[in-house]
Amino acid sequence: MSEQRGRSVRLFLAEGSATGILTAEIVNWTGHMLAAPRTRLEIALKRDELKKTGVYILYSDAFGGDLPSVYVGEGDEIASRLRSHARDDSKDFWDRFVAITSKDLNLTKAHVKYLEGRLIRFLLDAKKCSLMNRTEPTFERLPEADISDMESFLDELQLLLPVVGVDFLRRPKLKVREQRDDDTQIFFCVKNAGKGISAKATEIDGEFVVLANSIGHLNEAPSFHERIKTFRDQALESGRLSRIDNEHFKVLEDIAFNSPSAAAVFLFGTSRNGRTDWLVDGKNISYGSWKDIQLESSEREILI
Repeated sequence: MSEQRGRSVRLFLAEGSATGILTAEIVNWTGHMLAAPRTRLEIALKRDELKKTGVYILYSDAFGGDLPSVYVGEGDEIASRLRSHARDDSKDFWDRFVAITSKDLNLTKAHVKYLEGRLIRFLLDAKKCSLMNRTEPTFERLPEADISDMESFLDELQLLLPVVGVDFLRRPKLKVREQRDDDTQIFFCVKNAGKGISAKATEIDGEFVVLANSIGHLNEAPSFHERIKTFRDQALESGRLSRIDNEHFKVLEDIAFNSPSAAAVFLFGTSRNGRTDWLVDGKNISYGSWKDIQLESSEREILI
């Protein structure tokens, strides 16, 4: 796998507090993002960024086993739209928002309508939230060159949103290939005949990704980590998993985790050590041993 280029992100705590208004930019990107809690809305509305044309996301924090509620909108002046939503009892679910505008003022009404429709499609595909939009607008009346520019804008936006805690649009960008001797992509597997567990995974962009068609067990032992249990419940609710029978589920879409242990807990429904559970596919080498080999190799390269 080819190495990706590093990117520089500039974050600014506008109020000198991590819980207040935050702005975010990517170096050499024309876009600009402002994120804030609803409790700071009256302060945010005074800022110049919200007087511009743009697209915005209203969302709630997830509690218990609930998926976050999310609404996507656009406007010639984002501030006026946010004021309207703040007074609308039917949209009282949100407690945070993100506003996306352009530093060069080149986003037009047509551009943001296109972005709105594409973001809604991303949310529907990711299945990580409860979408509050009643319709899925499609706006394709843009010149070919403008569509290309907006798709590039969206690529950068999807990179930046998780940095400010908006992770419900993201899906692993992975195309699974048949493994060949010259592949640099390493796959891992875990099997447990007694529990009927059979899964395959790989690492990408720093995450441990359990691949579609993996089979897990619906067991919920007392040691089942509460956060991972909630995540599994959400995946079942949103259709990223399907129940095969009373004991097993099937992974329908690639699901990313921050560690192999979290992925193993997800599949087994009990406390696990993913460094020993996962084996390099086709070899009797545990994930932990494989990582140790990688570390030793890097140490040798440094010494050379």
